[in-house]
Amino acid sequence: MWNRFEWANGERWYYYPARITLSSVGPGAAPVAASFSVALDPQLVSDVGIVSARLNNKAYDAGVRLLADTRTASLFETRWTTRAKLSSGDRLDLGLEVRTRKPTGDLPTVKHPTVGLIDMGNPITQRQTGLTSMSRRDAQWT
Repeated sequence: MWNRFEWANGERWYYYPARITLSSVGPGAAPVAASFSVALDPQLVSDVGIVSARLNNKAYDAGVRLLADTRTASLFETRWTTRAKLSSGDRLDLGLEVRTRKPTGDLPTVKHPTVGLIDMGNPITQRQTGLTSMSRRDAQWT
């Protein structure tokens, strides 16, 4: 799920993730605990935090912790890990709190938001769907 941040009287906007859903497609359990990254524009986002976790629609202590963050003039990326080793059919929903900041003027470029899986291991039995990252088409700069 994505939220929209607007400025310049609604003439400019930026989408950022509000909830990340990780689904295990099986056929077996994931080989390692779920880990992911969130990359955003530092001109528009000041901070990101995980505020909730639900496993299969039930409150869950996923043990989410920040592994690292990178902040440059054009990128604010956070890398997270959990304790959740997802079994086939499991769904982990993580609620995010993103603090936005209003830009002081026109922005020459914008880093489009992305969320991606990281460090999911590489065992011989692992099946890849190719769906390891996501963004929004309508989060494009106009």
